Amino acid sequence: MVDQKIVTTIAIITIFISLLFSLFLLTVKTKNKLSNSLLAGFILLCSVDIFGLFLNQNYTLFIFSKAFTFLIFPALYFYVLSICSISFKLKTKHLIHTLPFITYIAIVPIYLFTIKFNNNGTSAIVFTKTIWFCNVLLLKIQALSYIIASTFILRKHRKIYLENYSEGDISIYKLLSQIILIFIITFPVTLVKEIIPYTKYYQAFNWVIAGLISIALFMFCWFIFKALHNPKLFRGVDLRLAAAKTIDPKNIDQKSGMEKLRLYMIEKEPFINSELSLQDLSFQLKMPPRTLSSIINNQIGQHFFDFVNEYRIDKAKELLKNVSNNKLTIQQIFYDVGFNSKSSFNTAFKKQTGVTPTEFKKKFQ
Repeated sequence: MVDQKIVTTIAIITIFISLLFSLFLLTVKTKNKLSNSLLAGFILLCSVDIFGLFLNQNYTLFIFSKAFTFLIFPALYFYVLSICSISFKLKTKHLIHTLPFITYIAIVPIYLFTIKFNNNGTSAIVFTKTIWFCNVLLLKIQALSYIIASTFILRKHRKIYLENYSEGDISIYKLLSQIILIFIITFPVTLVKEIIPYTKYYQAFNWVIAGLISIALFMFCWFIFKALHNPKLFRGVDLRLAAAKTIDPKNIDQKSGMEKLRLYMIEKEPFINSELSLQDLSFQLKMPPRTLSSIINNQIGQHFFDFVNEYRIDKAKELLKNVSNNKLTIQQIFYDVGFNSKSSFNTAFKKQTGVTPTEFKKKFQ
């Protein structure tokens, strides 16, 4: 059995780190103020949930602390929305997401009053277990609903990102997807946490709690590491941009537009700009974004992301083949052709050529 002191120590460390990170998010100067505030709120709510586990001696506080659990997944959902869409703003209509929280707060006093003044022990136990079961069921349904909704938003974000942006690193999509995956994996564990105290295996409760708190600690530290490692991690994507399949290609001169596009990519090399977007390129070509998107996605058959990277890799291959460029490092080359990270460059290069940049360079030395 896990010592209670170990569980408490892990919880204190987790809460302390979450408070520091939340304070940083709320005070740092950034254009993504709403996103940072929502992330801080999500982290603080997780901390309140962890802290509530140690309020068993004060049953009233423990019961009230559980109310904040109903705000955790809405906060995560809104954070995902704010990251994915630069146009997202909180509105009055979003208050409907606090309805489970408000309902719980309204019911708790009635619940506590009934427990206190019910003289029939059997009835009180049945009533308590019924309320507990309803609470857990509602919470799990809510959690699953927001996980599914967040996954849908992320998939939409990825599709629009690939069709409108060329930046070689989609770390925020990967990171948020991995966080959602963590919640999916830990979901069964949270069910066990709720059920195990009422079974003969109640002694394993501390193991479950220690595991969940450790996962939370790992997630917070991992989030901080990723944010520090990649300063551009929280770049927003405009979800108002149209997906290619929604664009009607009729009455578009695809052939002349395609020739104009390919000639411009070869002569002007706009792909060298690591933050090149479909809207940027359409402005340079003096071509409507919807027309350009239709040409690339429907006629050429590629996402904008892959289309631009193809030219970047071709340029990189030229530099690697040239013996006079032997002094150039791989890092210098991937920056010169428009990539902003070595990992994304290596992935794109191997996808197109079947070998790594280093292996390709050795063939011409």
